[in-house]
Amino acid sequence: TTHYLLHCNAIKLAKKDGLFGKSDPFVVVKSCGKPVGFSNVVMKNLNPFWDPIALDVESCGGMDGPLTIEVFDFDSDGKHDFIGSFSSCLGELSQKLNHRYELINSSMKKKKPQGHFNVSKVDVQNKPKALAYSIHFVAKSLARKDGLLGKSDPFLMIYSYMDAKGKKTDTLNFVAKTEWIKDELDPVWEPLTLSVHSCGGLHEDLTVAVYDYDSDGGHDLIGTCHTTLWQLVTSKPTLLFIDEKKQGRTYNNSGTLSVGTATETAPIYDDNIFRINLQLRARNLDNKDTLGKSDPYLVVWNSMMLIELDPYLVVKKNESFSLHKTPCIKNDLDPVWPAFDLLVSECGSLTDVLTFEVWDEDKGSDDFIGSCTISLRHMLFWEKNPTWRLKNKKKMRINAGLLQIISLTPYVDGPPAVHKQQMQQQQQMQQQMQQQQQMQMQHQRQVQGFGQPSAEFPSNINASMAPSQYGAVATNSEFPSSINASMAPGGNYGTEFPSQINAAAVSQYPPQSIDQTKGLNPSNSPYGQQPGQSMVNLEKKPEQTMVNLQKKPQDNRPSYAIYD
Repeated sequence: TTHYLLHCNAIKLAKKDGLFGKSDPFVVVKSCGKPVGFSNVVMKNLNPFWDPIALDVESCGGMDGPLTIEVFDFDSDGKHDFIGSFSSCLGELSQKLNHRYELINSSMKKKKPQGHFNVSKVDVQNKPKALAYSIHFVAKSLARKDGLLGKSDPFLMIYSYMDAKGKKTDTLNFVAKTEWIKDELDPVWEPLTLSVHSCGGLHEDLTVAVYDYDSDGGHDLIGTCHTTLWQLVTSKPTLLFIDEKKQGRTYNNSGTLSVGTATETAPIYDDNIFRINLQLRARNLDNKDTLGKSDPYLVVWNSMMLIELDPYLVVKKNESFSLHKTPCIKNDLDPVWPAFDLLVSECGSLTDVLTFEVWDEDKGSDDFIGSCTISLRHMLFWEKNPTWRLKNKKKMRINAGLLQIISLTPYVDGPPAVHKQQMQQQQQMQQQMQQQQQMQMQHQRQVQGFGQPSAEFPSNINASMAPSQYGAVATNSEFPSSINASMAPGGNYGTEFPSQINAAAVSQYPPQSIDQTKGLNPSNSPYGQQPGQSMVNLEKKPEQTMVNLQKKPQDNRPSYAIYD
C-alpha cells in the first residue's frame, strides 16, 4: 500500500480559550465524512507545527478522492471547539506545497478565515499492509474507585462494532483486553496485540473502556473513549475517558489515554480457531438446598437461542439445543467440572456471546443459581482475568457465585493463511526431490542390468529389448548366476562374457571354487594378473545420493495454538 506523510502547519489560528488564552489545535482528515487521518495535539499555540499526518491512498478514495481537512481546539471535557476547515484532495495537497488554504467556519456569521493551513512537505512510503500492531497503552490521572484513601486497579477493554465475519452489528463485540494493575492512577500496561481483522479494519470505530478491577467480578467502569486503529498507530492521540453518568458543569473527564509505542507485529490468527477445549469451575455458589448443599451443573447456550425464551424454563424444554451440559457435582458449592469442547461453528463465531448457566439439580424442578455471558474471543484472554460473576436477577444478592476458567486450549484448523503458501512451496520442493530420487533409482537399476548405457541406447529401454551389438546379459551355465555382470566396469561387452573377464580361466575353474565374497581375482589365477586387467568387485554397489524425505517444513504456527 502507498502512504503519504503530510508535513503540516497552521498560521494565525483563531483563539478558542478565551480572551487571554490561545488554542490547543489538532487536525482530522475525513473522506466522505469518515476520519482517515489524525494529527497530534499541540498545546497553547496559534501557529502550530504538527507531526506528519499519515494518509492511506486507498482509504482516501485515490489521489483525486474528495477530502475535508478540519482543525479543532482540544478541550479537556471532550467538547472540542471547531476552528475551521477546507476541501481538497490528496493529489492537490501533495502538489501544491506551501499553498495557504483558508480555514472557514460556516457556522459563524462573518465568513472571515479562522486561520490558514499549509502543507510544506510530502513523503511517500510503499510497504505491505500490516496485519497487526503491538500497542503500548498509557493512562494518566484516572478517577479513584476504591474510596477516598484508595486508588484504582485499572485494566482496558477494547470493543468493535464489527463481528468475526466482518459484518457491522448494533452491539459492541469484544476485541482484546489488558492485564489489571493494582493501586495505580497512572498505569502503563504491557504491549497489547491488536489485529486488523479483529478490529474490523484500520478505520472502523473502536470503543476503549477502562475498568477498576474487583475480585468479586463486579468491575467498576471508570470511563470510555472512542478511536480507530489507524489513529492509535499513526498519531500520538490524547483520548479522554468520559463517564457519561457524571457529565455535568463541574465534570471534565475521568483520565486520559495515550499511546507510548505502536509497532507492526505478527497477528493472532484467532479467526482460524475451530475448536476450544475448556475446563471450568465455580466458587462460592448460592446454596439452594436447605439440609445439604447444592448439586450444581453447567449449561452452555448460544445467547441467540435464548432470545424471547424464559431462561428459567428453557433448560428443561430445549435441553437438546444447548451447546454443552456438564455432569452434576453432588453436594458441592465449589464444583470443578470435567473439560469439554466447544466448536466455533456451533457457537456462531468467536464474537458471538455465549450464556453460561449454573443450576442446582433436584428431584423435582431444578433451581437456577446464576449466569454470565462471555464470547469465545473474550475467553482467549482468560489468563489476564479468569473470573466472571454469576448473576441472578430474582435474588437480592447481585453475586450468586463466581465462574472461573481453569484451562483453555484453542485448536486451529490448519496453518494460518500467511503460512499456507510457504507450506505449499515446501511440499512442491519435497515432491520434486522425490521424483529426482525415483529417476536416480531407475537409472541405477538400468545400469545394473546391462552396464553403463551409451548415448545411442536410451536408458528407459528394457535390457531384453536391447540390440545384440550392446551385449547380452551372460546366461552361460559355466558362468555363475550369482555374479552380476553389471558390477564390472562399463565398456563394450562381448556376446557371451564381458571383455575384461578371462573366459578360459572361468572354464578351468568351476563355479564352486569361486569366492563370491571376493569376486574373481586375477592374481589367484594360474595365469596371473594380466596387464590392463581389472578386478571384479561383487560387493561394490553404485553410489547413491541420499535424499532426506523426512525433513518437515518449518513450522510458523502461533505459539498459543495447537494444530489438528
